Amino acid sequence: MSVFFTDRNLGKRFGLRLREIGLLVELHDDHLPQEAVDEHVLRITAENGWVLLTLDYRIRYLPAEKEAIATYHARVLHLKTTRLMPLSELADHFAGNIQRVERFLRKNPPPLFGVYRVDGKGKARLERKL
Repeated sequence: MSVFFTDRNLGKRFGLRLREIGLLVELHDDHLPQEAVDEHVLRITAENGWVLLTLDYRIRYLPAEKEAIATYHARVLHLKTTRLMPLSELADHFAGNIQRVERFLRKNPPPLFGVYRVDGKGKARLERKL
């Protein structure tokens, strides 16, 4: 089972909700200061074998972050919804699809930037972007 690292943009409650459901989760603030730069976050998550969960889609496009994903063989999942969804609902949705997520992670070795997308009908899609 994968260990997920929740980026600071998800807040503490998101990660705690995933833990309540039974997922293995590391919280950003338990390991890094709030102002930690993305390259450092990517290095720490990759070194520990954790999967970074984030709302920040820009990581995929910014040169330093893109290089860090490749260099450290990081695994990143961008969480995206096509409708407004409270983070608690997104956490429940993600956990409810954990078998699909784990299968996606097994089939897509690092370096990985993937998107976990919830469409307007509540259906989840996973796709590799990097």
